[in-house]
Amino acid sequence: MAVRLGKTKLVPAAVEFPDGISLTMRRANSVDLEEAEAEAGRLVAGLIEGAEAFSGFGFDGIDGVGFSDVEEALGLSQFLTLALVFERVVSDWTGLIGDDENPAPLSRLYIGRFLLDPIYRGQFRREAYARLYLEITEGNGSAASLNG
Repeated sequence: MAVRLGKTKLVPAAVEFPDGISLTMRRANSVDLEEAEAEAGRLVAGLIEGAEAFSGFGFDGIDGVGFSDVEEALGLSQFLTLALVFERVVSDWTGLIGDDENPAPLSRLYIGRFLLDPIYRGQFRREAYARLYLEITEGNGSAASLNG
């Protein structure tokens, strides 16, 4: 595969996080984000309707009762979107221990726990969305290049 100079790499690569954690991931594209947003929207709609759609992400105590704050719904939707992008772009990770003291599986439960940490969440967002930020900055749907 050839890579165009000045463009973001689209192939998975190791990304180092604090505390010895490493993710093998690629950059998200607009399709990843659109699909994740759509799925997050369905999950939040299920929550508002009282469905228990969030147990897979470790939110067993959430139910639809009293869930009426629009900002709260938006925040949850943004978190879920990021978690669903994570599922799409991360193929492996190392340096995380599960509840049984063995390496943590790459599952929704541990993805949710990982992203609840503000340091890890912020770095993942920057790494995963780097290509999208370039596209938005350039404004024409393709990643910005060094030559303009």
